[in-house]
This record gives sequence, structure tokens and C-alpha cells, in this order.
Amino acid sequence: MNKFPARAGWQWVKQGMQLFRRQPGGLMALFFCCMFVSLVSMIVPLLGQIAPFILTPLFSIALLEGCAQVDQGKRALPNLLLSGFRKPSRNPLLAMGVLNLLLLVIALGVLYAMAGDAVMLMSRRPPQIDQSQLEGLLGAAFTSSTIYTVGWLLTCLAAPLIYWQKMNLNKALFFSVVAVFRGWKAFLTAAVTLHLLYFVGCRIVMLILGTSQLAVAGIFTLFLITIVLTHCTLYIAYRQIFGAPEAAKSESPQPLL
Repeated sequence: MNKFPARAGWQWVKQGMQLFRRQPGGLMALFFCCMFVSLVSMIVPLLGQIAPFILTPLFSIALLEGCAQVDQGKRALPNLLLSGFRKPSRNPLLAMGVLNLLLLVIALGVLYAMAGDAVMLMSRRPPQIDQSQLEGLLGAAFTSSTIYTVGWLLTCLAAPLIYWQKMNLNKALFFSVVAVFRGWKAFLTAAVTLHLLYFVGCRIVMLILGTSQLAVAGIFTLFLITIVLTHCTLYIAYRQIFGAPEAAKSESPQPLL
């Protein structure tokens, strides 16, 4: 694994956007399928509230496999949704989902530890929070989101390594952390670029539409597109670091059971 300069992160985002433009409808349709299954999973008794977080790596694999198919000139079809649910990758990806849930719990724990009272006041209708509490809440939210973002960045390559390289969870996490550390400038640049693109897009929508319901819908749409763009960028980064995924070249899917 080579080290990558900061400008490589910008190139990953640029190539990810080019990949997205080749089949925006197919990739977004695949993402909406993931969202639908995630919402359906919430009706499962007991596990419904945490199921979407545990299934996140499996949905991520569906999007990454879609990116690989587009990269090879094929169609990103909704049936790719099942990619991460097939053996032998399913169990390690579910374990990865449990780690994702633990990371989220830690981030939320930090948020409530730093500004629990402000969060409760903010959740009331109407919100009952003064300026000093709002500043503390913003600081706590920034710290919490930073913890989650750093954790996600360090482990972002683990799921594709499990799926495409057939690694176990521990080995995939090790290589993911090593790869991110060696190319931390590129990964940081890519993350900052994607955030800036989203927030600039939000500002443009608000300047044009104000604070109307249409503006809220536009901002939410930008958020969904940004998630797909993030996976396109992650696929480009994986391809440059570990090579083109071999699993994407196979025409015969593995059974679910």
C-alpha cells in the first residue's frame, strides 16, 4: 500500500463524481432500495430500532458493488441489494455492523455527557434553549460527529475488504486502518471536499428557495446524493489502493443460505 498525497483525495472525489454521472438513476435506485429495506427492518420486534445500523455495512456493499458494475460498463441493478447478504461475507459484515452501532453509541454518549440538558431542551416543542446552551450543544455535536467520522474513516475500507478480498473481520479492520493512516491526507481531503460540496449545495438551495418546504426537500435530496457520491469516492479509493475488485467480475452470484 502506497502513501497518497492530499491531492489524491480530490482526484478520488472527481472520479467518483464522473462514475456517478455515468449511471445516476441506477445508483440512486439501488440506494432507495437499501433505504426501503432499512425502513422495513425497523418493524422487526426488539431489533427494529438497531437493525438499520447493523445492516449498514451490507447496504454499503450493495452500493460499492453497484459502483464496480458501473465502472465495468454494466448496469447497476436493484438485485445488487442482496450482494452483502450472501455467504461467506454476511456474518463478518453483520459483525462490522455491530461495531458501527457501538461507535454510534459512543458518539451519542459523548454528546449527552457534554450537553445532555441542552439536547433535552432542544427536543421540546418549541425548543427552550438559550444562546449559551446552544453554543455548548454545537460544541458537543461537533465533538460527537468528529468521533463518529474518524471512526468511520478508519474502518471505511473494512467492508469492501471483507466482501472482495474474502478477509475476516480482524484482518479487514487492520488493513483498513493501515491504509487510511498511510493515506490520511488524501482521505481527509476527500472527506472535507464532500462536506464542502454538500454545504455549498445547501446554501445555493436556500438562496434560491429560502426556508420553504421545497428547500427542505432539496436539501434532503442533496444529502441522499452525497451519500451515494461518498460510496462512489470510496470505491475509487479502494480501487487505487487495493486494485479492481475481483468479485465484481464474477457473473455467478453466491447463494444467500
